[in-house]
Amino acid sequence: MRKGSSKKLFGLIHVADILWVILIAVLVFGAMQFSAPQEVSARAGDVTVRYTIEIGDRRNAAGERRLAWEGFHENVLIGETLFDAQMGFPIGTIVDVYARPFYVDALDESSGIIRRTRVEGLEYTYIVVEARAQISDYETLIGSHPIAVGRDIMVRNKYFASEGFVITIEEISR
Repeated sequence: MRKGSSKKLFGLIHVADILWVILIAVLVFGAMQFSAPQEVSARAGDVTVRYTIEIGDRRNAAGERRLAWEGFHENVLIGETLFDAQMGFPIGTIVDVYARPFYVDALDESSGIIRRTRVEGLEYTYIVVEARAQISDYETLIGSHPIAVGRDIMVRNKYFASEGFVITIEEISR
């Protein structure tokens, strides 16, 4: 063989040229996969979701922050529309409400361990809301308001204003 010559496959095509073609094909395929627009898994208004908001505190009429007192859940009426407290648009209809005791973790100095202790007179309130939503691969939107588990949310209606966070979201119908 002469210096500078390379191996040819079947005496026609250089092996290095075949490897370059394969590499370029893989890169083009990968670029097409990553740049393709993602499909939306549901159209706006086609999905009803049920989500639960945990309220550990509330705002009084003067806007002062207060822990949720025992019996607060009785001020939340089923069937009422719930609104985003900052933007003022509706984010669903209240379908259920319940309460659980308010607990704190406190150091028990006599035994040197942390104990979970109930705080009398306070409770966590859970508001279950149903709304029409648009669900995509990236987020769940109620109107233009995104909701997600663990996300803070400020809510109000004519009987109360509170802040909490979403603890569950489930699709209930298409």
